[in-house]
Amino acid sequence: MFSSPRKLLNIAILCATAGLVACSADSTTPASNSAATSAKMTNIRVPAEWEPQAAVWMQYPDQWETNMRPAFARVVSVIQKYQPVHMLTRTEEEKKQAQQLMASLGVAEANLEWHVVPIDNAWMRDNGPIYVTDGNRTWVQNWGFNAWGGNFGGDVGYTKDNLIPDYVAKQLNVKSEQYLDYILEKGNVEVNGKGILVINWDCQDNRNPGMTQQEHEAILKEKLGVHTIIWAFGHYPGEGTTGHIDGTARFVNNNTLVVTVLDDSKTDDLLVNDAEAAGLNVLRYDGNPNWLVGNGFVAAMADEQTQYNASLKTQLESFYPGRDVFLIETSDIANAGGGIHCVTNDQPVI
Repeated sequence: MFSSPRKLLNIAILCATAGLVACSADSTTPASNSAATSAKMTNIRVPAEWEPQAAVWMQYPDQWETNMRPAFARVVSVIQKYQPVHMLTRTEEEKKQAQQLMASLGVAEANLEWHVVPIDNAWMRDNGPIYVTDGNRTWVQNWGFNAWGGNFGGDVGYTKDNLIPDYVAKQLNVKSEQYLDYILEKGNVEVNGKGILVINWDCQDNRNPGMTQQEHEAILKEKLGVHTIIWAFGHYPGEGTTGHIDGTARFVNNNTLVVTVLDDSKTDDLLVNDAEAAGLNVLRYDGNPNWLVGNGFVAAMADEQTQYNASLKTQLESFYPGRDVFLIETSDIANAGGGIHCVTNDQPVI
C-alpha cells in the first residue's frame, strides 16, 4: 500500500556515511548535529527493481476487495506479455472463479501460474519476500508483517500473510531468513541496488515503536547490505500505511531518485535538497510514483484526470528509456489505499 503523493507533510534525510548528516543515538527522533556513523561493510545487497526479473507475484483480492479484481486483470495482462506472473488464491474454488474472471477480461493463461495457499490480503508488496543476493546466490528474507500496525482495523488478518515469504522460498528452492521480530514492509523499502536505501521514518517508528534511529539503521544496514539510509519524514493523519515511500520517491537508476511533486507551491522540498546533497540526481514526477518496473516495461497508474496521462507517459519514458510504458486504469486499487506497486512483488533472477 502507498502514501498519496501530496500527503507528505515534512521530508528530510539522514545519511549515515561520513560527511553527511547522521542520526542520534539517544532519541527515537533524528538529530541533525550528531557525529556521522560509518556503515558496516557487507557483501549482500537488495537488487534494484530494474535489474533482470524472473517473475512477478500477486495475491488475489479477497471478498472484501472484490472491486479490485478487474484492475488486477488489467495489471496481469500487461505483465504477462513480458514475464511470468504467479497468482496466489485461497482455495481451489476461488482459483477457478479467478481464472474465469481473468479470461473474461482478456487475460491469457500463458505466463500465468496459479497457486492455492492460505493468504489474508491482496497487498503482496508488503507481506511478500524481500530478496537479497551475495553475487553468487539469491535468497528470501521474511520480515515481520502486522497488517500495517493495525491502522486499518484490528480485524484485518495477517498471520497467513506472514508465512508467504517462506512459501515463495520453498517454491523457488532457496533459503528463507527469518527476521519476524522487526516489522518491515517492502512498500517502504526503495533501493538503488548499490547500497542506498530510501525509507520513511514515520512508518518504521509506527511499526517498531520505541526504537532509536540508530537501532533501526543497524538492522537495515546489516540485513539489507546498505551503507546509506535516506529517511523521509511525515504522513497525513489517518493515513493507514503511515507514509510508505513508494508513493513518494523511486529510484530509476543507480544515481537518480524521482520524487513526486508533493506541493505545487513548494517543489524544492527537503527530500530533493538533501538527496542532491548526498550526490544523487533528482527528477520530479507529476503523478503517483507507485509503478512497477519489469523486464522491458513499466506499469504505472493512469491519472483519473485523463488529460494528464500523455504527459505522465512522456515523463516515464524519459525515466526508463528503452522500456514500454503502460498507464493502467487502477482507480479501484487506489481507492482501497494502494497502487500497482503495492499489489505486486517482483522476483529477481535467482
